[in-house]
Amino acid sequence: MTPLTTAFERFTDLAGFATGRQAENSPVRQQNRAGRPEILLSVHEDIEPLKEVWQVLERDGDGTPFQSYLWVSAWQRHIGTKQGIRPAIVVGWDNEGGALFIFPLGVQRGFVCNKLVWLGGDITDYQGPLLARDFVWHVSPAQFPNLWADIREMLPIHHMAALSRMPERIGGQANPFMTLGGLRRHASSAHCTVLKEDWATYYNEKRSSGSKKRDKQKRRKLEELGEVSFITPATAEERVACFDALAKQKSVAFARMGVANFFEKPGHLDFYRDLATNPEAEELFHLSHMRVGDTVAATSCGLSFGGRYHYILAAYDETAETARFSPGMAQLMELMAHATEEGHTVFDFTIGDEAYKEQWCELEVPLYDHFEPDTFASWAVLGPKIAYLRAKRFIKQTPVLWQGFTRLRAAFGGFFSAHTARA
Repeated sequence: MTPLTTAFERFTDLAGFATGRQAENSPVRQQNRAGRPEILLSVHEDIEPLKEVWQVLERDGDGTPFQSYLWVSAWQRHIGTKQGIRPAIVVGWDNEGGALFIFPLGVQRGFVCNKLVWLGGDITDYQGPLLARDFVWHVSPAQFPNLWADIREMLPIHHMAALSRMPERIGGQANPFMTLGGLRRHASSAHCTVLKEDWATYYNEKRSSGSKKRDKQKRRKLEELGEVSFITPATAEERVACFDALAKQKSVAFARMGVANFFEKPGHLDFYRDLATNPEAEELFHLSHMRVGDTVAATSCGLSFGGRYHYILAAYDETAETARFSPGMAQLMELMAHATEEGHTVFDFTIGDEAYKEQWCELEVPLYDHFEPDTFASWAVLGPKIAYLRAKRFIKQTPVLWQGFTRLRAAFGGFFSAHTARA
């Protein structure tokens, strides 16, 4: 039996050929034309049959928690299906039946044209591929554009590609999607910091004497209001209660800022609650809160993956007396200390250029969007979107304009919230 036969049999088992469940648009192709890598490709509509291969690759390869099987499958189950997105997951195989890459793609149907997107949507801070560590030995940067062209031909009918929030690097290697044309800087960057072996050393290096003095004063004020404790909930019920408190606190902040509340979108609450209660996600999905007496003063949600802690959601109780003494910052410092104790080497604040991140982060991670229209109709759809994203980035990167915009947005948000409450 040749290695190629072994790879084919492994693929057919995953795709369901053995039980007569051949998915539409799931061919196997060996790339052997000039400028093409010699690998096998397959396209999958179903996520679950890929679980074993997917989790092996995420454990041994390069990626982020947002490309993990648990994150992507839960997102598609609760959100993607409601948005009309059909998975079109591309797997590249070596001749021994191992996965060289997984591209968690999907096709979103539209009135004018179908769009190729990453599975994970707007709540996924880093989008992109999952790669084997030796990916570059099989697919060189010069070969990837041709490989991508072949992949697009294999996928279900779509009229444009709109791939956003892609980092320049995937783990220890360059992101192959950076070799494609049509790349534009995303409106926001991501930010992260390298932790020390112990929290005290890191904290002393990062905070000025004045900042440390203010931190102590605010901590004492919180302690005067009640016993301060940092809690990581253990049971499924406790985890759901912690997340529900976070969602409630975050919703208040959204209303104050005049920002759309994504928790109100179909499937979003179910997605997070799924991860909170899934025993398989306990090591990935981390919830915590700071309690001051009987008050849940601050909450947070993060992802632990590959030695990095990803800080994705945080909030505090704006209606409690504790709000005057920066409980969110106190919760953040407790969380960073916790991440250090658990052996994380990087604390990743993920996407967003919020000013408070400058206090901690020495590393900026630029993110990129890739737009590839194929038809006149898709050009017509993408043109206004690209113009909007350019304007959005310009405003966000111009402090005076961004400050004015956020104040105006908050004013309108407060007006409509008050009007809705009276109604």
